Amino acid sequence: MEKAKPYVGITGPVTNKEVENIIKEFSDASYTMNSEHIPMLGFLISYKTLNGKYTQNRRYPNFDDLHSLLIQTDNRVLTMVHYNSRETDSLADQVFQIFDEIYYAGLCKALQLNIVWPDVNQVKIIKDRFKEMKIVFQANHKAMNNKTPNEIVDGIEEYKDHISYVLIDPSGGRGKEFDLDHSLSVYNELKSRLPDLTIGFAGGVNGDNVEEKAKKIIESTGDSDFCIDAEGGLRDKVTDAYGDDLLNIEKVRKYLHEASCVLK
Repeated sequence: MEKAKPYVGITGPVTNKEVENIIKEFSDASYTMNSEHIPMLGFLISYKTLNGKYTQNRRYPNFDDLHSLLIQTDNRVLTMVHYNSRETDSLADQVFQIFDEIYYAGLCKALQLNIVWPDVNQVKIIKDRFKEMKIVFQANHKAMNNKTPNEIVDGIEEYKDHISYVLIDPSGGRGKEFDLDHSLSVYNELKSRLPDLTIGFAGGVNGDNVEEKAKKIIESTGDSDFCIDAEGGLRDKVTDAYGDDLLNIEKVRKYLHEASCVLK
């Protein structure tokens, strides 16, 4: 299986206008589906929104709008659903509900599981049904808490036949900067033991720090074939409540411009 291409990502658009504006910024920063780092646009879906329930988190689109948002991308970016659910025993059925139409229509074939250590059998069922699906394992702070890099990779190794990416994301969209030294230790262990996976970093990434962080990662690892993803750092708070914030296209522009100085 061909190794998945690294991406520069933005997660959290909720309207067609936001999608179009972000894609324009990707293009202006020279990110295309043919560049070394491809553009990724992540759409947040939860068990609650999948079932039509209201959420105060402004980063989640109405599930009924997902099809329109994906059409708006016009295959100019890697589209990805970022899914979280506490109903993990039926995870595969939930993913089928999300993807059965959009996957076979060619609108989205990538899934990030924002779930702490999801059941491996459920992930296998998803991959068996959607053979071309690029699945991202999110190594968030709960998954990594009180574990050594070796123990973290021991756990991730169980998923290796079903996933394409690992995102080292101790922030989980909360805008908290990741501990670079610890994240690099996890990265190096993953790279050594699971070289066929593409690895990424997230956590407090924004236009003010992305160039510096990317340079440090390259200097430490000698590689630039990693992903980055930004969410909370590209938004303006309305209140201090988590997710009560709005996308700032100026922050998007700066993030992509600064990223493109290092990650082509």
